[in-house]
Amino acid sequence: MHARWWLVALGGLGLAAFVLLPLQWALTRSAGRIRTTADVPATEFGLVLGAGVRYDGRPSRILQGRLDIALALHRAGRVRRLIVSGSPHSRGYSEPVVMRDYLVARGVPPDDVLLDESGVDTCSSARAAARTFGLRAITVVTTDFHLRRSVALFRRAGIDAYGVGHDAAADGLRRVAARGARREVLATIKAFWWRA
Repeated sequence: MHARWWLVALGGLGLAAFVLLPLQWALTRSAGRIRTTADVPATEFGLVLGAGVRYDGRPSRILQGRLDIALALHRAGRVRRLIVSGSPHSRGYSEPVVMRDYLVARGVPPDDVLLDESGVDTCSSARAAARTFGLRAITVVTTDFHLRRSVALFRRAGIDAYGVGHDAAADGLRRVAARGARREVLATIKAFWWRA
């Protein structure tokens, strides 16, 4: 009876560690690195993570929020150039091309926007920033609920990363933000334990 109790207790502790270690990792690696457009350190590059394209080829509402943050950073001189990272196949569109077109239509010079069509997930975007673009410092632009894991992954790739987020809940996307926050727990566990 006692042996079975100890096995159950050890299993519970193991499960708790399996969940809590990744969350602590993301929290620790991003500590002090979540900033606003006003106080983020200036960097040469900002990188916008993709978040889907609508059926009509426009950015999804959550992606538009991220792009608007990138625009604000560019206009404020906090980043000089932008990398738009996403899937080349999003509802029949290249997500990075849609992102670039949105930014250029709002005044960002075309030469200031670089495409990364390998960004099918955050890990891939971080690897491309380090290996393909050779970056050592960056400002990651994503949604608030996604910031900590993103900054942690870019730092794991060897990049001095800060993050600025779009507040989806304040922008009328409370359900999306709540769903995204729940998904982040699983995504953080996966990012921590299954390193690619």
